[in-house]
Amino acid sequence: MIRRIYRCAAAVFVICAFAANPAQTTEKEVVFIKAFYPLDEPRFHCIDIPGHRDRVRTTAALVVHTCKEGIWNLDGQFDPAAVGKGMLRMPEYGLCVAAASAADGAKLTLKKCDGTAFQNWRFENYRLRLKAHPDKCITIGPEPSRLTRGGRRLPSRHLARSLALGTCSEDALERQLWRMERPMKRTGSIMPFK
Repeated sequence: MIRRIYRCAAAVFVICAFAANPAQTTEKEVVFIKAFYPLDEPRFHCIDIPGHRDRVRTTAALVVHTCKEGIWNLDGQFDPAAVGKGMLRMPEYGLCVAAASAADGAKLTLKKCDGTAFQNWRFENYRLRLKAHPDKCITIGPEPSRLTRGGRRLPSRHLARSLALGTCSEDALERQLWRMERPMKRTGSIMPFK
């Protein structure tokens, strides 16, 4: 499958998938929701569920974490077809990103996909806006990145930051811009943080 991003009317970006050769791959199509800017993590942050493998906590508030290129990353994969329909669905868990409310600082968690107002998103001008409250964007926390539990003991030194709903603003622009990218097929671990 080949994934392309097209600019549509009203500067709305959608993700489209085209079958180049159905026999070419049977892999499911997934993307990372990756911060547009590196901030203080040169490997970039991706929206992620806290925990790892069998310790993933799907009931915890979502965070951003060093993008897991070339390693186990099912807790950071999103369905691009669902994004085009306004849902941020994680196929491995069958759950969707939901805001706790429309207030600034509202946590983002995973819930059963039901299409309610707090699960309905619009990817517009690289921002993820709550459709019912278009002045509210998914926003990376302003605090510096911190080493994760695994990052403290592993050489790859993974970093994380908080994630919440915030008022879309120029002041928070660098922390509110996102891109959808297919995870890289790399071998070995991602480069360590220095």
